[in-house]
Amino acid sequence: MYKHKLLSIFVIFIFSIKLKAQTIEFGQPIKVKSKINYTQIIGSNEQGSFLIRCRDNSFKKEVVIEKYNAKLTLDLSKEITLGIPALIEKVILINQQIYVFVTAKNNTTNKIDFLVQKFDMNFNLSGGMVLLASIDEFLIDDNLNLSIKNSINKKFFSVSFIGKASQNNKEKSALYLFGFDAGLTQIYGKTFEINERIADIETTNSDIDNDGNYLTLLDFPKPNKIRKRNNDRKFVMYVFYNANQTMLEYDIAQPNVTIDDIGFVVNNIKKQINLIGFYAEEEQKDNKGYFYQTIDLTNTSIKINRLDSVSLNVLKDRISFSKTMDLNDLYIRKIIPRSDGGLFLIAEKYFLTRQSYTYYVNGFPQTNTRTVYNYNDVMLLSITADGLLENGDVVNKEQQSISDGGYYSSICSYINNDAIYTIYNADVSQEGDVLMNKFDVKGKSENKILVKAINASLLIIPTDCKQISANSLLACTIRDKRFTLMRITF
Repeated sequence: MYKHKLLSIFVIFIFSIKLKAQTIEFGQPIKVKSKINYTQIIGSNEQGSFLIRCRDNSFKKEVVIEKYNAKLTLDLSKEITLGIPALIEKVILINQQIYVFVTAKNNTTNKIDFLVQKFDMNFNLSGGMVLLASIDEFLIDDNLNLSIKNSINKKFFSVSFIGKASQNNKEKSALYLFGFDAGLTQIYGKTFEINERIADIETTNSDIDNDGNYLTLLDFPKPNKIRKRNNDRKFVMYVFYNANQTMLEYDIAQPNVTIDDIGFVVNNIKKQINLIGFYAEEEQKDNKGYFYQTIDLTNTSIKINRLDSVSLNVLKDRISFSKTMDLNDLYIRKIIPRSDGGLFLIAEKYFLTRQSYTYYVNGFPQTNTRTVYNYNDVMLLSITADGLLENGDVVNKEQQSISDGGYYSSICSYINNDAIYTIYNADVSQEGDVLMNKFDVKGKSENKILVKAINASLLIIPTDCKQISANSLLACTIRDKRFTLMRITF
């Protein structure tokens, strides 16, 4: 979809900028093969920082793993080799080991095996490949969307996907779920039939909490309703309770309301699920407010169920909206649980437009279209445990790019105990300033230039940023046309 060229450099350096409370460090620009275009940070520990590279954004095969030292200099680079024909599904760094989850066809059993291979910090094999589960090949859809999650405390893993309920039944599907402890011993393996076709099911998100409870938010077409808009959907929360090995279904719905966008987060301190999203009154075009719900993971009950139908005029009194800001085209980027049971919400205004243009070939006019990616204002909300809007603000930005998938657009974020930092490129078409907004727990908002172009012409890659500790963020960037790691210490 989009590519960035990585060029070699002959000077190795670490470049640091002291900026009030932040220290910015740039590592060594590195030389990589031109076909390796996509990166993904998988984590950091006392041994270094680790990322993977791939020629496409699926990260399924021909994946290279790299280790960088404390000075962000490349120490080791190696293609992940598994010994069997397999597709890589996910790479996770846990403590002092790298877990590579794969799927492979077993020609002896005609099943699809889910396996994991461990590597040490020098990318050497650590033990043999572990078989997690096997599934009949005919139960797996052509477009397997395998979800692999590990709990915050690193004590549990989940592997799940939506597949066929049986070989010849196209009207029903099933949720296949497997749970494992830290030693990769299976603690449950379940199948739950769903009375919908695979093509009609969308998975919003899945997760596993610190008690091994599995959660997934699915959505389906609304019954007896002709779909007119993308948000004519029925959302259902499924929770598998590990203690009693029971799956419960929660219908996330309200009378005469259409949910536009929704997400959830697990609060391991309060042992609850927080759901939040935007909604419109049924048959209305414009979103009216936000939807908030909590599910108690201890007694399995719904605790709070609130629709905040605050009008836009009232929201303007409480939040500094820009002239173009409304509640439409808002997509949830991150939900952060608060220790008191509330949450912080980061949502971004995003939409696509099409442009027609004419060009000439041998003197003959040709017409084509191009996609324009628009990433605009970011909404920051602080919501109480009861679902009330406590405070909030909007980061005013306008990012527009053509036919690049929005590669340098959108935001990355860093969270500490008293603030949320939103970081983004001022201009996504060329290297320049990198901006930052700080939004604290009291609702105070501050905008500043994080990196000035005069000091370092820069483009961060928002999808390739990761908070690696309580006080630092690691980001993949393009600096002076070269790929460079950047670390921000707060």
